[in-house]
Amino acid sequence: MSAVLEQPVVDTPESLRIELPVTGELLTRIKPTGAVAVAHAYEIDSPEMAQLAANERTVWAKRIDAIKAMRKDFVEPAQTILERAKKWFNPPIEDLEAGRELLGQKLLAWDQAEKVRVAREQAEREAVARRLRQEAAAKAAAELAKAEEVGRQARQAAAAAEAERARQAAEAERLRKEGDAKAAAEADRKAKAAAAEQAKQQEREQAAAQNGAATAGRIQLEAAAAASSQAPVQEVVKIAGQSTKENWVAVLNDGETEQTALVKIVTAIVMDKREDLLALLLIDTAAKGPLNRLAAAQKKHMRVPGYRAEDQPVLAGKRK
Repeated sequence: MSAVLEQPVVDTPESLRIELPVTGELLTRIKPTGAVAVAHAYEIDSPEMAQLAANERTVWAKRIDAIKAMRKDFVEPAQTILERAKKWFNPPIEDLEAGRELLGQKLLAWDQAEKVRVAREQAEREAVARRLRQEAAAKAAAELAKAEEVGRQARQAAAAAEAERARQAAEAERLRKEGDAKAAAEADRKAKAAAAEQAKQQEREQAAAQNGAATAGRIQLEAAAAASSQAPVQEVVKIAGQSTKENWVAVLNDGETEQTALVKIVTAIVMDKREDLLALLLIDTAAKGPLNRLAAAQKKHMRVPGYRAEDQPVLAGKRK
């Protein structure tokens, strides 16, 4: 770690000062001479005037070079201090910026990892809750089916008891008409017993339905409570002084290159009328840009849709 933290030793003086002499001769030599006004005054209407203008340009070119040389000498001491300032101040600035950037990347990676963790744990929690609900639904359905089967059997028994009651009541009525009171009484007793059995089976059916519904409801409530009792997911801790924000950027699709993507963009503009994509096709018309370099290379043979190569001469002056 000590080797990593070791910093180069820079010899620095206790103070720096510069003196830039400003003489009368210097001020005279750098005083504007009104070249623009002189240029406006020229009326080039003959070879003689053209030669005078060319001579004037040559004189001005030499003066430009002289003033630039004077400027270089004048600012050289200040430039030296600026270079020293870069040498002294840039390393700690660059070190701090690089360290800050590195920690920022690590903080961003941690934040992303925490968000992935929260999403994973939340998904696991929801999966457990879903499984508990599904299991509860299956158990509740089984209880309701069981209750329905008991109710079905009770309904069948109640129907059989009702049929027996009706049969015995009819038998008792027949026996009374025949004068057999004792046999009629026995038939009445059996009819009442059948009616009691019917009532018992009806109560059994109702009890089965109620118990089944209650058991199914209890199972689902217990499942909901179990799902809710899971440990809550620990959300991402907010770090003071740091935050993240959306930063959508365009990236190439897998297998694409800038060239293949450009072809597809052009195709979409032409075939799909995607004029909104025209802004992506920046044509570089700078003096030394690719379009003008192509014009210089191919001259009148250049073939670029919407453009032509045109010779626009520039004056090539001399300083001698």
